[in-house]
Formats: sequence, C-alpha cells, structure tokens
Amino acid sequence: MSPRPAKAPEQSDENTVAPTPAKGGAARSRTRGDTPQAILDRYLIERDRQGRPARFYRDHRVTEPMFRDEGRKLTTTQSYPDAVADMLKIAKHRGWSEVRVSGDESFRREVWIQARTLGLEAKGYRPRDRDRQAAGESPTRSAHGTTPQPNVRLLEDRLRTAAVVVKRLIEDPAVRARLMEYAVERMRSRTDPAQHRDRDGRETARNRTR
Repeated sequence: MSPRPAKAPEQSDENTVAPTPAKGGAARSRTRGDTPQAILDRYLIERDRQGRPARFYRDHRVTEPMFRDEGRKLTTTQSYPDAVADMLKIAKHRGWSEVRVSGDESFRREVWIQARTLGLEAKGYRPRDRDRQAAGESPTRSAHGTTPQPNVRLLEDRLRTAAVVVKRLIEDPAVRARLMEYAVERMRSRTDPAQHRDRDGRETARNRTR
C-alpha cells in the first residue's frame, strides 16, 4: 500500500482592510464596486457575475491581483505601498474612517502609516517609535519620562511625503489644501508646542470677544 501524499501546508490569512463597527449609526458603504472612478481607470478589472468590480490587476501578465474587493472588506496577498494607498482610498471613499487591519506585519505597518497620513484610524497594529516617526508623529515618552524633541528635518521630510500622497489620493484641490494646512499645523505644534498653545489661546480669546 503506497503511503498517502503529504498534506499541503495551509495558506496564511490574506492581508485585509475592513471597517470597524460603525459608531453612532454612521452610514458606511460595504457594497462591492463602490470605488472611485480614478481607481477603476487605473486597473485591469475582473468583475463578478453581477458585473461589479471584484479583482484589480496592474498587468495582464500576472495571475494574482493587486487586491480584491469583497464589499465588506478589501484583501490582498501583497504589501506594496501603492496597493495599500489605493485600498485606503477606497476605504475613505466608502466612509470607513476607522479600519481594522490584519495579515502580515509589513502590511499592517504600511496600512497604519498611510492611514495616519490620511487622517484615518487603523486598528490591529501596535506602532513602534520609528513607525510614528515615519507617519510624522512624535515618538512615545522615553524611559526617563520625558518626550524626545522632534526631529525638525524628519518632520519636514514627512510633510513633503504627505503632500505627494495627498495629491495622489485626493482629487479635490480644496480638500487637499485643508489636509495640508492641518498637516502644517501639526508640524508646528511638534516643533514648538508652547508657541502653538499660546497662539491657540489668543485665537480662542479673540473669538470670545466677538
């Protein structure tokens, strides 16, 4: 009697981005194919039996799509930054202001960093100091209980990177401008928090006198 063939190892879970339970009854789209037209134009798409976009390819020669749209979640077997960017753009388009990410650590890290840049909350990854720095945020408190001074050059580099990402992901110029103004304010608050608080205090006082 011939021995049984060895059982093939199980595949690891796919990398996934999905919305967290809606807070306050906020309406969110979980409809497959609810995707910005700019993304539909950028990919080669295979549709499901109902004609909805389901698999997104960058090249006709590859067998594996960049990512899949399952309606209630977006999945991929890769962790390419451009694939993550487009998945998050779809998430933002659908109103997923807070997402849960699962899968490979490199994928979860990339989603967390890019989500922070876009103003989205990403659950499922515990960032390290270098991740926070990559997202343009201050490191956590040191062992001595003091917060390290921000690296101004690093923050400026992250601001330039954020400008490129925002320009790529956000089509509306007015929305891009607001996001960048917010990013600049955040950078100023990190380079000189006291001055930022004073300015806010004067602004608040001025508003109360109106």
